[in-house]
Amino acid sequence: MDTKEQKIVWHDDALMKQLISYAVGCMMGRYRLDRTGLAIAHPNPTAEELAPYSLTEQLNNSQLFTIDDDGIIPLMPIDSGFPDCAAARMSEFVKLVFGEENHAANLSYLEKALGKDLETYFAKDFYADHKKRYQNRPIYWLFSSKKGAFQVLVYMHRMTPFTVERIRSKYLLPYIERLTNRINDLNASILKLTSAQARALTKMEKDLQECREYHDLLHPVANQNIAIDLDDGVVANYAKFGQVLAKLK
Repeated sequence: MDTKEQKIVWHDDALMKQLISYAVGCMMGRYRLDRTGLAIAHPNPTAEELAPYSLTEQLNNSQLFTIDDDGIIPLMPIDSGFPDCAAARMSEFVKLVFGEENHAANLSYLEKALGKDLETYFAKDFYADHKKRYQNRPIYWLFSSKKGAFQVLVYMHRMTPFTVERIRSKYLLPYIERLTNRINDLNASILKLTSAQARALTKMEKDLQECREYHDLLHPVANQNIAIDLDDGVVANYAKFGQVLAKLK
């Protein structure tokens, strides 16, 4: 191509995926909005390292940014009952960093660039993009049931021997209970359900069965209190968890 015709081409989808990747890093505590470089890249961070921090000086914003307390972020729908789910936290990130006034417009632009809403992107595409970015040596690991009815993202560098049990007790069991209660509520008025509600009920019943099957896999792994050694690399450590993790390839 003639040099006179050369120009920078912006790929909105690639840029927004990079932004999301950075935002997840901030949520996990790997990065901080108030300084450059790596922040938390080790298990058992101190209370000081996990403390919310102000963006006032950097971004003229008096709100605090909160680091995830356990390095576990659900890739679940916003109505799943988890306030730290990725889609909800990404929305908060956009509001905090770019301002509340244009929040709706910024989210609309972000989702338009992705070609889908944030919930769908995190549930279906984020991990594949993350693996590609890190050449199949991901630093965030996906604990996922067979078809993704239950999914949480875990920061490898913050994992401890008790991380899997925390996934089970803090996320999987409460989600199973939540699904069970929603199914019971719908079944209580089964004759009055709309077609949409009936389809939702069928899906929830399938998701519940999938989550229970995943619990049967996860529970014995949790009981092993598996420790990882970062010096061994991703592949060797990843293999220790077997079927409870999404496949690397």
